[in-house]
Amino acid sequence: MEGASLELQQLLTTPPPAHATGTLANNPHAILHASLEYLRSSGDERYLFLRCTLEVLHSHGLFGGAYSSVTTLLTPDEEQLLFHCVTGLRQVILLRWDEYGTLRDVVRDLMLMLGLGIGGILPRTVAMACLSCAASFYKRGWTGGAPVVNGDEQQDYLNRIISEMVPNLKRFHAGEEGRCELFQYLNAVMTAPFSDYSSQQMHASAMSSSFLSLLVGEFSGGNSSSQYNLPLEFHRTCHQVFENGVAGSKSGLDSTLELSMASLSALVGYILNTAANITTPMPALSDESFLEMGSAIIAVTFDVISWEFGAGRSKWEFGSSTKEVAVLLRPPKRWRQVLINPDFLGAMFKVYSVIRVDSGTERICNRVLAEKRGRMAHQLRQLLLQLSSIALGPIFEDENEHGAYASFLLDGCLTVLESIVAQQHQQQPTEALMEELISSEIVDLSSILSRITTNFKVQTLSRLPTFQRFLSFLCTFGRWLLESSLTECTNAMGDIESMQGVDWKNDAIVQILQCSDAMADDYWLVSSGTHRAESMNVLQALATLLAPLYGSYCMCRVKMLSMEEYYLAGEGADLDDIREEISALGMQEEMSSAASLGRLNVLTSLTTLSGMFQDCVPKLMALFTGPRIENEMTPDVAALLEEARMLIVCACHLLTDDCPGETPTIPDAISKACISNDGSDNEQSIMAISSLVDLLMKVAEAQTTRVSMHPEESACSPLLSKTLLWFFRRWAAAYVFPTSDDYKQIGGIYGKWSTQEQAQPVISFCTTLCLLNFCHWPLEKEVQDECNTLLLAIAKRGPSVRELLVNAPSFEQIAALHAVCASLRPNSSPSLSDIETFGGSITPALVRGYQRLPCLDRSRVLTSVLVGCSDMKNAKASNILDGCLAAVEKSFKLLVQALESKQVYSTNTNAHESACLAISLYDGIALASEMSAPERIPHFITPSLPHLSGLMKFDSFADDLSICGALLSFFRDYAEQCIGILNHEQCSVLFTSAASLLKSYSEHHCTNRVIRRNAEDTVFEEEQKYYDVLCAIQLLIHLGTKDFVDVFNAESPSTQGLGSGTISDIIFFGLQQILPLVSQGLLRFPTLCSHYFSLVGSAIEDYPEKICFLSLDLFKSLVDSLIFGMCNSDSLVCREAARAIGNLAVNTNYCDEILMHGAILPHLIECFRGKNVECQRMAAFAISKLSSNIKSHDQLLKHDILSLVKKECFASSDQKLFSDHQTVRFCHLIISNLTGDKGNFQNMEEIVNV
Repeated sequence: MEGASLELQQLLTTPPPAHATGTLANNPHAILHASLEYLRSSGDERYLFLRCTLEVLHSHGLFGGAYSSVTTLLTPDEEQLLFHCVTGLRQVILLRWDEYGTLRDVVRDLMLMLGLGIGGILPRTVAMACLSCAASFYKRGWTGGAPVVNGDEQQDYLNRIISEMVPNLKRFHAGEEGRCELFQYLNAVMTAPFSDYSSQQMHASAMSSSFLSLLVGEFSGGNSSSQYNLPLEFHRTCHQVFENGVAGSKSGLDSTLELSMASLSALVGYILNTAANITTPMPALSDESFLEMGSAIIAVTFDVISWEFGAGRSKWEFGSSTKEVAVLLRPPKRWRQVLINPDFLGAMFKVYSVIRVDSGTERICNRVLAEKRGRMAHQLRQLLLQLSSIALGPIFEDENEHGAYASFLLDGCLTVLESIVAQQHQQQPTEALMEELISSEIVDLSSILSRITTNFKVQTLSRLPTFQRFLSFLCTFGRWLLESSLTECTNAMGDIESMQGVDWKNDAIVQILQCSDAMADDYWLVSSGTHRAESMNVLQALATLLAPLYGSYCMCRVKMLSMEEYYLAGEGADLDDIREEISALGMQEEMSSAASLGRLNVLTSLTTLSGMFQDCVPKLMALFTGPRIENEMTPDVAALLEEARMLIVCACHLLTDDCPGETPTIPDAISKACISNDGSDNEQSIMAISSLVDLLMKVAEAQTTRVSMHPEESACSPLLSKTLLWFFRRWAAAYVFPTSDDYKQIGGIYGKWSTQEQAQPVISFCTTLCLLNFCHWPLEKEVQDECNTLLLAIAKRGPSVRELLVNAPSFEQIAALHAVCASLRPNSSPSLSDIETFGGSITPALVRGYQRLPCLDRSRVLTSVLVGCSDMKNAKASNILDGCLAAVEKSFKLLVQALESKQVYSTNTNAHESACLAISLYDGIALASEMSAPERIPHFITPSLPHLSGLMKFDSFADDLSICGALLSFFRDYAEQCIGILNHEQCSVLFTSAASLLKSYSEHHCTNRVIRRNAEDTVFEEEQKYYDVLCAIQLLIHLGTKDFVDVFNAESPSTQGLGSGTISDIIFFGLQQILPLVSQGLLRFPTLCSHYFSLVGSAIEDYPEKICFLSLDLFKSLVDSLIFGMCNSDSLVCREAARAIGNLAVNTNYCDEILMHGAILPHLIECFRGKNVECQRMAAFAISKLSSNIKSHDQLLKHDILSLVKKECFASSDQKLFSDHQTVRFCHLIISNLTGDKGNFQNMEEIVNV
């Protein structure tokens, strides 16, 4: 054995063969990791990892004597070397499993002994590596397999060496007998400390628990499975066998549960018995070894209970590295006796009350001891959280038992939290460590309350005797958290960053809001049936006991944010954009949950908000109507504006719901609050809503009027305007002019703005608000975004609202401004004659403001106007629409005529700006597909398509990527939006124009363009630089959709000679133009990559015959991109790349090219081995196509493809195992192709036997 360490160290300091050259070539760390990887992958034929491990440990006295021998400490270098040896040994034996024979079982038992610390305690990193190694070997042999064969002479020698060095090594038999021995042994080790209290026994018990956690992790899929070198089916089989057992035998999971619960019961009993017999603090809680053992036992119990039952079919179907953890647990009925035990739950809370650290606990001088005790308490809280997650199912006999279980959990949690709050009210000063432990405790217990509320539902909780206590505590607890945070913020003078404990208090508040949200939105409260009276009583209790928290929430949150703004304005500081965006998103989610709380008692909540508005709005109105402020914004003004903004946010969330993609509706809680018990209108609630809306209208009017006079004044807040517009967009879309189709009842709040007389002023107000912001704040992007969204939301409400929109004078002014400014660049002078055409409805000042709007915003305004005036039955609306379209057409025709007659040259800056404006306006028309009679869009656009693509014949335009990108974006949007309404002639014009555009685009931007990544930019920012490429790819995808094929294949005299060939021609023509740009640099952008492979995958599948028209260089570029795609972590990209390879292989010539490319087949094999079912299916499809070519057989057999496909076929014959039937079908084809070859005929007998 001597010399192994020296030999290994020498190997690890020598660069392996084919070591990379460059800046890291001589880096010792790079050489170390490269050499380790080389030794692992080569199989460690000299057994250096095992020999070195034995040599190092023997030299320190771990072997060669009794288990009680004292070991010397390892040096840091020896510890690192030992860690690499153990991890390398794990990988090598898993790689060469069948070759190791009986030695692998000896090594497994040796690693278990070393990890448990029997004979000597190793450093934790090394010990955990040993246990991980043992756990992996147990998983590898759990389902049996090939019989164990004898090893070579070297393995026999190592077997004898280990037997001589460790004569007392605990050996376990193979199979079921060995597993029973293992669990019995671990049970003895884990429970030994409770009868023989010693540090060594407690360490062994703790490490045994850690081993079980690792074992469960290996089978659950939580740990890495890539080093097993086995197909997907092996892991699925192991998961199911470990969960359910085989042939009536007890499963490994059940044995682990019994073992962990036995150890936990022993721990609980020891703590409670000791605590009952002594009056002084328990000595065990001052023993670090005891605390570590307790934490480990609780942790393994947590891991077992967290097992996801029934996940074996889909556990490994996704290649994502993130692990999704189920919120609710559904254990089987056989676990009932273990888990559903009131005495057990009561004992858990009693133990927790003993071990938890609070302000009443005597001072703990040892920080490490305090942290370990806090960790044990945290582990116990996490276990209680999982116990709170057990959902109603077969494990409960009936709902009464389910409710009793919830009662035990709720009572225990409330008792602990009430004692904490009572102690905190005493405001005793605590150390930083104590504050940290208590804050973690509060957050964890709040999470348990939230989980109980989510799991057991309000119907079950309301029948518990502690329900009203629960509601009262939530309100009291929430108020304490909010008010204490407000007090700290006041003391810190708004400096949130300097506040201690603000984060954990926010986390606890979020959990409380989730509790209220889960109860308030429970469907049982609003459903009609036999429990209607009961649910009404529960609603009354919620409104009385819990809803008052909403007022405290709004008051504290608004004041804190106002003080923070005051501080930031005074310091001249500001949050960075990313932090501000994250903070805003979190606040929006919190406000949404708070709104559910406020809707429990709508009238009281509205009264609270109205009172806060009454304090704020007079000061705000005085600011807007007072003298002009010449200086920069003062802290007082900043705080006032932020207070008003946050109140608006609160009101918006209370009155409206965010429902993207759905028809906006009034929330049920609001509508019910506006109806009295006798069915009549509740005028008090209706008046409260109406008064609040009127108040906000006055604020918006005052702010916008101020902006129209002094747009640059510091008191004018774009953020406040954006928030007001956001409120009116959500409110108007739901409350204004509701129709009988939207609501089943008339009256209440539905009748407030339901007639033309009531709704017209609101619509006129909203359009006026948009008009003034368009013209006086044209460069405030966020304000313009909200204006356009508001206008479009109103326009999409239907014919009745569109009629009101057309009748609004301000809407006519917006349409007139578009007509006048359709040809006006930002720096050009408006024509007075054009302005006078509209009879004084618009002024030069409005025109000058509107023409400063960016092209994109003007395009969006046009979209909203077209949708709003699209009612064909309204003559006024038709005139407005025709005028808007005519203005765009006239402007573009004049530009084209000027360019063609050379009155204006494309190099002219004004011509460039005019072209960008025209393209944007056409894009706005294309995006108005939600208008009535949308077939008018292609009727108007089709004659202009050749001229739009013809702009690229002017070199200055063609070289300008902004114009080229705008054209690609327009064609992409037009094809996407109008896909179902184009006739044959319109399709023909679109295809011809798109082909012309793509050809010019390729000539000017694809041939010599280089894709480079900028390390300073984010992926999104960098990807935006190649937006034109994305538009071109998406355009081709839309052109190739089935809708176009159906249109072209339809019989029509006007389209003779057109068919799917035309479609394939343009798709592959466009693909040829894009391929020169495709590189690994471009494909590293996620959005571009996914769209590119979606295009390539479908194009090659639908039109494989067109590939022959690609040049050799383009074909090579295509294949290289497909190889890159198969290595991509995105399952969609990997699947499409494998599908494309399979479709290429259908053609013999392409198949030969693929086989000549040495990198394709190995990547296909890796895809087949992968974790994603769809990628595996497509890889099997591709391999089946390749196997039909006799030239591929040698290479496929070299990669042992038969073993892989056989294992997949085995899975299909076992009902307990998951298999994809399409993948199996492709596997059958592979077997047939390979065994049909005479040269491979010897494989036939083996396959037939299978």
